[in-house]
Amino acid sequence: MKKLILVGVSGPSSSGKSTVVKSLVSVLPHCTEIHLDDFYFPDTQIPVDSTHNVQNWDCADALNWQKFREYLESVRATGGDVLPVDSLEIELELSLSAEQRAKIQAGVASDFPWLKDCHVVLVDGFMLYHDDSVADMLDVKLLFRAPYSTLKFRRELRQGYNTVEGFWLDPPGYFDNIVWPAYIDSHRHLFIDGNVESSLSESAKKLHIHDIMNDGSRSLPELVSLALEYVAEETKPEGLVK
Repeated sequence: MKKLILVGVSGPSSSGKSTVVKSLVSVLPHCTEIHLDDFYFPDTQIPVDSTHNVQNWDCADALNWQKFREYLESVRATGGDVLPVDSLEIELELSLSAEQRAKIQAGVASDFPWLKDCHVVLVDGFMLYHDDSVADMLDVKLLFRAPYSTLKFRRELRQGYNTVEGFWLDPPGYFDNIVWPAYIDSHRHLFIDGNVESSLSESAKKLHIHDIMNDGSRSLPELVSLALEYVAEETKPEGLVK
């Protein structure tokens, strides 16, 4: 049986995490993806923000954490045999080219050969480190992020999201009124002085969270390669010289 590795790929909406996850699935020898977005409550149970009178899809109460924890536990207990789960995720247009995939795959084979004996499960979610019981299940923790202005620009380009019962399209002002404040609330504990545009705090570093800035200065292959380096670093067998 292959060694099971649960990799958390977290960060705010539009930080690029799902794009990187799709790319990692395409280059790793044995890899599966799980999306926290598939564990939302039904549309009619999503909390309504009392100030702005809109549903808040970005708060912790919108998600069925018990079901999500139980699913991760079953993944661990079965060595990944319960995978994959049907997903509501919309297919992304941005992806690696065949040439880029081949180059990265060759690098994985030569530089991180132990990964061929691992089943890497990528857990993609915007709030994975908010809940300690979930974070503790993850063997590797990656945090993708970007500045406020970049996240807002990307989010407002999106055409909407599949939901359990239908489809969601952000109303005007949704990023500033809901998305950004919710991100601050759920992530300030990971940053110095609670400033989510600052550096990770010592407590976050003790959790071995790897910080990946995606402000547009790195290409997709560079982001994928950096994520792979962190996964390899955390999973490298003891005593292996490479």
